[in-house]
Amino acid sequence: MSLRRMVLTLVVTAVALGAALEGCARKETGRTEESSSQAAGTDAAGAFRVSLRNHPQTPSVGDNTLVIAIRDTTGAPVRGAQVDVLVWMEAMGAMPRMESRGVVRESAGGVYEAKYGLAMAGEWDVGIRIRHPSGAAEAAYRMSTSLKTLTFSGGTPPAGAATPPGAPSAEDVAGAVRIDPVRRQAIGVKTEPVQARDLATTIRAAGRVTYDETRRAEVSLKFSGWVRDIRVDYTGKPVRAGEVLFTAYSPELVSAQQDYLTALDVGASGMTGGAHRASEPGQAPGADPELAAAARERLLRWDVRPAQIEAIARAGKPIDAFPILAPASGVVLEKSIVRGSAFTAGQTLYKIAPIHPVWVIASVYPYELPFVRTGMAAKILSPFLPERSRSGKVSYVDPYLDPQARTAQVRVVVPNARGDLKPDMFVDVLLSASLGKRLAIPESAVLYVGDRRIVFVDLGDGRFAPRTVTLGAKAGDSYEIVEGLRAGEIVVISGNFLIASESRLKSATGKW
Repeated sequence: MSLRRMVLTLVVTAVALGAALEGCARKETGRTEESSSQAAGTDAAGAFRVSLRNHPQTPSVGDNTLVIAIRDTTGAPVRGAQVDVLVWMEAMGAMPRMESRGVVRESAGGVYEAKYGLAMAGEWDVGIRIRHPSGAAEAAYRMSTSLKTLTFSGGTPPAGAATPPGAPSAEDVAGAVRIDPVRRQAIGVKTEPVQARDLATTIRAAGRVTYDETRRAEVSLKFSGWVRDIRVDYTGKPVRAGEVLFTAYSPELVSAQQDYLTALDVGASGMTGGAHRASEPGQAPGADPELAAAARERLLRWDVRPAQIEAIARAGKPIDAFPILAPASGVVLEKSIVRGSAFTAGQTLYKIAPIHPVWVIASVYPYELPFVRTGMAAKILSPFLPERSRSGKVSYVDPYLDPQARTAQVRVVVPNARGDLKPDMFVDVLLSASLGKRLAIPESAVLYVGDRRIVFVDLGDGRFAPRTVTLGAKAGDSYEIVEGLRAGEIVVISGNFLIASESRLKSATGKW
């Protein structure tokens, strides 16, 4: 073989080998792209097939773009769909909830770009809602600023997926979401059945100590005179019923005593009207019983006690410094006389109030009044009491509200033998009322949405749907259910905020 022919053969062989290597490279590149495409994955949501990638590939703090490819079950691009995108991070501790709603446009047939922003690094939830004449669906993802991939966490069941017998489909229940078991465990979803419970509610109200008005007394005399000697001589002094407050001289009272003594011995001369009158036991033979009875009645009407009248009769002469006695036990609230003071009939000389028991006036709000009744037990709390608390009983509920505070006054009678509870002292009042057996759920199951109360009901098969409920009384950590739930239904008691976030895309229609 000639040299020229050998060189030509080597060149042809080299060219063929290069072409073969290039074909292998192209084939390998195609496999890599196909593998990458398969790695990106396509997720089924209702009647659609959704694939999702982020730009940049690893989400970053600041502006990002989600590229969403939507196809139908035949693989054809879904054009002209309305796509809503919400990216959020739930509240943690003092940090509030953060969210970013994507600005979406269709960049190509079936391909949609959503521009959004991330306020901080961390893990974020992504919710996508698709509305098209061919159907509607939702899909939920998780992404992290430290990972290049987005994880599909659930959404509308694929078209044709089996539904448990008797269970409503996700399309039948507004706002329903499906959460797979892994995601459910990650967000800490806990549930509890609705059931009847023995409920008791405790009302805590601010209270003020005051005197028992039914036992207060005033000292005012029915005759005029002057104060001779004063025994109870300062405000706040404790007194007992029957104790001498002061002594008084009154010409009127002395005259009345003398008339009584004269009547007792009016017939001492032996003759009245030409005949002896019959004498009563304890009276002188010449006494006039009718006149004596009239004089005695006059003294009684002037609040002179029977024992004092008998003392006058035994002494046989009027008492000039007449003792005035306390009508009730308690403490002196007011004193308007001193030694030598002149007083007139009807003038208030002393005001006395009891300190055992006392009243505690509690201010109760109107929504709590239905649980308050007379006779119910009450507990009085105060750091100034040696035992820290004391028991009492409700004796009266005011039928009117205070026009300023918009509260009703509830009167509690409380023993106060030691006088620890001082008038005008502020205390806490606890009123405990049993509500009986009522249908109830834990307080943690309730979400507040405007003026509505929402709970999430477990429909089974990983599906949760919001339900509006009407609440009754709050008893401890539970709420009475008036309307919206039945016994045996299962509600979410933990993790419902995260479920509400995934269901939030449903609120675009104004309903849940």
